Amino acid sequence: MHKTLRAVLALLLLSGCHARWFPLASPPGFSISHESVDGTLGKKMDATLSDDDNHYVAGFRFELPAPGTLVATAKPINPQAQVSVAIHAEGSGSEPIAKGEPGKKVEATELQPGVYYVLVQEPWKDAIKTRVEVRTVFKPQDPDQAQTACKTQATARDLPGAPEKGQVEDAVDYSAMRRTCFWHLPLAAEGALIIKLDNQGNNISAELVGPQGAPEKIDPVAGLSKPDVPAGDYYVKVFANEAGDGGRYRLATSFKMGDTCKNEPHCTPETAEDLKVPQDQKSADVDVAKGKQFHFYKENVKERGKLTISFKVLQPPRGSKVTAFFMKAPDDEGEKISGSSVTKEIDNPGDYFIRVQAPEQGDYGKYALSVIFQPNNFIPGDVVEKDNRGCLLTVSAGANQGVRAGVGCTVVNQSGQPIDSCRVTEAYPNLSKVQVSNPARCPPANAKVQINAQ
Repeated sequence: MHKTLRAVLALLLLSGCHARWFPLASPPGFSISHESVDGTLGKKMDATLSDDDNHYVAGFRFELPAPGTLVATAKPINPQAQVSVAIHAEGSGSEPIAKGEPGKKVEATELQPGVYYVLVQEPWKDAIKTRVEVRTVFKPQDPDQAQTACKTQATARDLPGAPEKGQVEDAVDYSAMRRTCFWHLPLAAEGALIIKLDNQGNNISAELVGPQGAPEKIDPVAGLSKPDVPAGDYYVKVFANEAGDGGRYRLATSFKMGDTCKNEPHCTPETAEDLKVPQDQKSADVDVAKGKQFHFYKENVKERGKLTISFKVLQPPRGSKVTAFFMKAPDDEGEKISGSSVTKEIDNPGDYFIRVQAPEQGDYGKYALSVIFQPNNFIPGDVVEKDNRGCLLTVSAGANQGVRAGVGCTVVNQSGQPIDSCRVTEAYPNLSKVQVSNPARCPPANAKVQINAQ
């Protein structure tokens, strides 16, 4: 060997440097497919770059389940090491499909499902032995492709125990294509809502999506407090923020119903709506969600008799829990009005009440209510003639029997059940003219009339 060359080699060996510093040296070949190890997407992996075995090159193998993007980063423990990252596709040879500068991340976009390799390496001539933390993240084209249970409001899950005490523990994962989960939170009434999110330190967010308005962020520390929310269908959207984010979380809600009489002026016996005597008809609705849980009616009865109450729920027609109660006093629990009508004996003149109510959250209904009062002291008469134009009845009782024009009366059927209320318009010696309250529903010819005795 030439004396000069031998001197150089001796100097290099004495200095402890590797043979790669020799100008004629070159890095050995690295088989990407054979020497790469299986990697885990989204997790930190360690590799040691040295001249001991891998010659400052390390490779990881990944299999993409769906179209998307790969993002790879490498952080050397020795800050002086110049580590770069490259992404190779299976079958593409030694040429990378994406390559980054030392210290920079590398990103390969619009990838199809298949096998890909991430290589980390140092320049051969400037290599320094170091351990490297490698992280490869998959950013799927559709981050909710694998999520079927709750990725939209239409497929939302009901939050167990909601709304009063809702609580659930679950997980989301952006790169696993289960980024989003919606939880359904039905509020059947106005009230105060508190939502807590424990993301357990993961990069997970949540939003409250209401019937109207923009979504509201739920703070992982402070939560979200809504002191006065209207009734409606609400959803809590939980999602992983970015590719690689995910993990378990806890979601909890508490709800306290607000004033269920907020929007009803006749919600107590003291504010009851007056009913006319002897006959009146009302139509209204009760709805817990609208702050109209109760509607009270009051009828002042001045004499003994019978009060017939008819009650019918108009909407919804089936399964409604809307009910009516007859009350003898303001603090009386009341007797439920069963069936379409009920007749109550009134022994003591005074104020009587009817309470219509929607019992619980979610209950509502429109209804029709009618009352007819029949005094015990009356003058009976048969219908002897009927004028269907306006339903004017001629009755077989007149002034000789004590009938006077202007007094009230009741039209009853053959069994004495009230059909309609009426009023005497004219009184003759043995006949009188009677106008019914509802001319569109003229009673049959065999009906009878009970005229109030004055």
